Amino acid sequence: MKITLKLISLVAMLIALNWMYKQSKFIAFVDEHADQYLQLEKIKNCDVIYISASSNFPPENIQEADPRKISQFISDYFPTFQFEAINKPASHAGVYRKLLHIFPKDSEAKTFIITMNMRSFGPSWVNSDLETALNQSNVFYNHRPVLFNRLLLSLNAYDNKPAYERNELVQTQWANDPLPFEAPKNTVKNWCAVEKWGDWRNPTRQLADQFIKQYGFVIDENNSRVKDFDAICEIAEKRSYRLVFNILAENIETADSLVGKDLTSLMTQNAKWLESRYSEKGFKVVNNLHILKASNFTDKDFPTEHYDEEGRKIIAKNIASSLKTIIE
Repeated sequence: MKITLKLISLVAMLIALNWMYKQSKFIAFVDEHADQYLQLEKIKNCDVIYISASSNFPPENIQEADPRKISQFISDYFPTFQFEAINKPASHAGVYRKLLHIFPKDSEAKTFIITMNMRSFGPSWVNSDLETALNQSNVFYNHRPVLFNRLLLSLNAYDNKPAYERNELVQTQWANDPLPFEAPKNTVKNWCAVEKWGDWRNPTRQLADQFIKQYGFVIDENNSRVKDFDAICEIAEKRSYRLVFNILAENIETADSLVGKDLTSLMTQNAKWLESRYSEKGFKVVNNLHILKASNFTDKDFPTEHYDEEGRKIIAKNIASSLKTIIE
């Protein structure tokens, strides 16, 4: 009997401590380390939520007539609907999956536009140095007691591999993952070793090799991002969410001019595979892969999904056309 009373007292004390922490220091802590935990409650009753990484943002170093986000341009087509966005730089389907899982079940929001960033399926993003920081935030994106999450964070109880270890994983995949081409284009490492645009010191050569590194992979059901998107679909089905998957535009023109048709055909194949897989699951997929010109991409020395005003408006219009079929 005494042991039972002690256990009850301990549980009651832990519940009280968790409540006290959640009402005091937790808010300031999570605002710094996992701010999207708090954002979900603020936006839960809007109509449409756009979830992405930094691709939603306007460029910081370019003056534009209308420097708004893609999500804001989409909202222009739906004046009677309230739009909100969740944007976390370097985030991906693994983060989106956790956020959707803890999205308040009593919310009015039932429509989500979720970006599919082609590079995020590849080795250099899956094993990016930034994963440790994202995994740290992910500790809080669940339904466990917040005090317990804080303890796990203090104990580093999450995937916090050092940068050198993540880089080794990337290098291993570049050297060993097979590509659907004859040698020397059979792996990323071999393909990058092919002479092009001069030696490795030539900036054009460096950019060409970066395109190979960022897009030289085959997407299939074993890809970790695909597993995350599959889980997102399961959550949506259970909660009757409407999903629109936005396959982001990539700089196909520059990839073709620097590397050639083998790479751009591989990129197209991967996008079509994603479009087919998630359309067959009953969700809208907007394939924006080829929709923009090279001039619409604001970063010129590395392949990214950062767009100028015209590019963001084109993407927004394409998404809005598809969105109209399910919310109007």
